Amino acid sequence: MPPAEPVLTARDVARRFGHRRVLAGVSLDLRPGDALLLVGPNGAGKTTLLRVLAGLLRASGGGIERHGQVGMVAHASMLYDALTARENLDFFARLHGGASRGRVEPLLERMGLAARADERVGAFSRGMTQRLAIARALLADPDILLLDEPLTGLDDASSEQVLAVLGELRTRGRALMIASHQLAELMGVVTAVGFLTRGELRGVEPIAGRDVAAITTRYREVTGRA
Repeated sequence: MPPAEPVLTARDVARRFGHRRVLAGVSLDLRPGDALLLVGPNGAGKTTLLRVLAGLLRASGGGIERHGQVGMVAHASMLYDALTARENLDFFARLHGGASRGRVEPLLERMGLAARADERVGAFSRGMTQRLAIARALLADPDILLLDEPLTGLDDASSEQVLAVLGELRTRGRALMIASHQLAELMGVVTAVGFLTRGELRGVEPIAGRDVAAITTRYREVTGRA
């Protein structure tokens, strides 16, 4: 059976900030059910790549095709602290034309926030805020979900809940791209790993059959980093 058509394609995508090159000719395909983990040091261009692919930043060169709706979970929550969890989701659902309002309550329940739905987000822990940010990104039931360090600052319980949701999305055929340093925690969710360094994607390889040590060794081989 031939592979499904990509829902997101990038070809020779570049991005500069003034004279500084941040992305240099990145090419990749993301298909339904893919869960691509981007690994690389701070400053490698992971966040910039996600923002460009999401359409939040304009590429300086190359082309991007998106065949489906894109959701983005940034490192910053993009939520309103003065509003409650329910009010935040209701507000963003209205921005989608109101059709997503029926998903507010199920998402609050799925992310373990139903009991705290009427509390202001400014009083939430980092884990609760992150779970709500993911719920916000899922309001429109996107075909593609891009996540920037989704597990940072989460306790074990919150991490397990987020990982379970990401696993469910992948099995439902959603395409995921995750930029993270937390390789060990994400091993059970992702299907491939992309090696990013100095704005260059040096390869995308299947993750099946590998452990963290093997992937770390391969990263050093591919990128030439000690």
